[in-house]
Order: sequence, then C-alpha cells, then structure tokens
Amino acid sequence: MKLTLNKSDLLKYVDNQAGYFFPDGIRLQGDNVNSAFELALERCEKCFDNIILPGYHDENGVIFSHLHSDQYATFLYYFSNSMWKNNVNPALCSKIMYLNRALHSFFVSYKCSLPDIFALQHPVGTVIGNAAYSDYLVILQNVTVNTGNGESGELCPVLGKGLYCGAGSKILGSERVGDRVSLGVNSVVLNTRIPDDSIVINNIHSGKTEIRKRKNKECQAQAYFKPMMI
Repeated sequence: MKLTLNKSDLLKYVDNQAGYFFPDGIRLQGDNVNSAFELALERCEKCFDNIILPGYHDENGVIFSHLHSDQYATFLYYFSNSMWKNNVNPALCSKIMYLNRALHSFFVSYKCSLPDIFALQHPVGTVIGNAAYSDYLVILQNVTVNTGNGESGELCPVLGKGLYCGAGSKILGSERVGDRVSLGVNSVVLNTRIPDDSIVINNIHSGKTEIRKRKNKECQAQAYFKPMMI
C-alpha cells in the first residue's frame, strides 16, 4: 500500500495531532502501540483494496492518503481498535477515538467491531454503536446505529452484508437487518426486522418509513466495492 507519509512520519503525525487536542503528555509510544499501528495499516490495506471509489487506487495499487478524510477516519478507527486489542493503555485508545471525533465529527468506540470491509463517505455527524456488523457496509453522514444486547448477551442489532446507510438514516432497536439492505435518506428502522434485499425509504408525503422489496439484482452498496460474494 502506498502511503503519502512514510510510516514513521505518519505515526508522528497522529501523535502530534492527539497531543495538540489532548495535551496530557501521554504519547503514542511503546511496542504495543507500534504493533497496533502496523496492524491498523494492514487492516486499511485489506479494506481499501476492496473499495472502488476514486482516490483508493492508482496504477500501482492501493493508496492511503493522510489528507483523504474518509481514509484517515477509517485508519484512526482501526488504530484505536487495534490498540485496544493489543492491551494498550485505554487512555491512548480513547485519545485516538476522540481525535477521530474531533477531526471528522465521527464517533465510533475503539471497542466496536467494524468489519474488515467497509466504506465511509464524509461521515460527519455519524454515531456508530457496538452492534454486530458485516462486510460491505457503507456509512454516509448523520447516520445513527444504536447498540444493545440480546437475551443471551450477544451484540445487537445484527446487520447483514451489503448494508447501505444513506444520509441521516437510523437503526434503533435490536431487530436484525438483512443482507443487501439499503436505507434511504432520513429513513428510520425502529425495532423492525428488515428482510434481505429490501429498500427502506422515508415517504415524504406520509412521513412514514416504508419497506420495499428491491426490483433490481444489485444493491446500492455494490457501487462502492469490488464484486461482493454475498
């Protein structure tokens, strides 16, 4: 993967940003941090390799630009989550999590398990809870996904593969959302099970959310990724 900053400079860049916003003297240093940093880049490469949007590839392969805000927001999530998995000081995990929030107005916990393959598109105002996510997830601006636990303690809601979350869409409650589901602008899923291959829209005339069966074969998320095996 081609980086616009070399690895050493990229880590310093993140450390300087975190230190500016949160000047508590806690630095991004240590073997566990370095290991998490390398893991975050590996996860980014796998994720970005599957995204077909402009700016993610050139003739030589995958690109990660620190000045591409969607890419950088994805990296900061992977970095904070990888640090948490590596048992790094929770204060550092929180700093990177809140750095993502400060820079992009995007909140996702370092404990949240986002999938290996997902795409952010200007996710300003988006809040992502610790639900059960699947690959080929697309998240736009002002999206809300709440979090909960099922009767057996498992994370919910369970969100299927190929989920497209349009601007302002919300998933509230614990009911499953199926595979290849597209949520339209400002649509709200409230404690409602959504079948596979559905489109959820906000009917501006009635003010109610409607669930419709998709007529065409390809889901909206397919426009963001290489062909999906789902």
